[in-house]
Amino acid sequence: MSTAALRSPDTANPPRASRLQSELAARILRVLKEQGAAPGHHLIELELCRLFDVSRTPVRGALRLLAEQGLVEGRANRGYVLRQPVANLPDNDPVNPDEEEDRRLFIEIARARSSGRIPDQCSQQEIVRILDARLTTVARVMRQLADLGLAERKPGNGWSFAPSINSSRARDDSYAFRLIVEPAGLAESTFELDRDWLERSRAEHLAFARRNWRDTMAVELFAMNADFHEALARCSGNRYILDAVQRQNRLRMFLNADWVAGGDRVTHTIEEHLEIMDRLDAGENLLASSLLHEHLSGSRERAPTIG
Repeated sequence: MSTAALRSPDTANPPRASRLQSELAARILRVLKEQGAAPGHHLIELELCRLFDVSRTPVRGALRLLAEQGLVEGRANRGYVLRQPVANLPDNDPVNPDEEEDRRLFIEIARARSSGRIPDQCSQQEIVRILDARLTTVARVMRQLADLGLAERKPGNGWSFAPSINSSRARDDSYAFRLIVEPAGLAESTFELDRDWLERSRAEHLAFARRNWRDTMAVELFAMNADFHEALARCSGNRYILDAVQRQNRLRMFLNADWVAGGDRVTHTIEEHLEIMDRLDAGENLLASSLLHEHLSGSRERAPTIG
């Protein structure tokens, strides 16, 4: 039988990895480290689909990407297995060049919006000129911003940016509001902890803390942080608390995209989140509420902030 016949169809002429596939590849690596997986560990597609709540297509793409990088190996009719000891896996994530370029531009747009270099309404060509960026990259990132509710396409090629927190007074007002609303949600009689989310979020926080920090991770950090606060609000069972937190997350995204506090502050933030989750897991909601208040108060004193 020829070598081509033995090759897994997933690894033959693989298409370019998508953003989701690249992100899943990184998450799979982090889970493998967390589990202490050894060489020969079998990566089961269905289990990965359940773990990350995605379909098989992106999981297969992520496994192909890891195979291209020599981290896993495709076996005929057996899927993929880990090739090397987990301890030897690189600390850096598999990087998708397009994704890194998009994240860098996202951060540049956040900075330009905060400084007033990019006005409330402008065209894609203006963004290209102001930030010296590629038109294709600008188009991709603006579509992402639209999906997040941070920008809206106008007739033609123009865009309108949603309001954001772009002053110290607005930032203080935001934290004052959140200090009233978010801790109260944990003390609601209707609060019901989503333990499936808790397990996923705890694993994600622990894995994130083990990664080597790079500036473009600020976008991913904010997404994890926003999910943490929104999930707690959802657990409160109060639709108005949830709506308020979701609105604050949208307003704060540009504020937090430009993270300059470094990896040490990221670790401290993650530790605070994990302690709050641990208290909720133990049924100590009032203590968790107090810890959340302390967490937000501490974040209020620092800039830029993830909290």
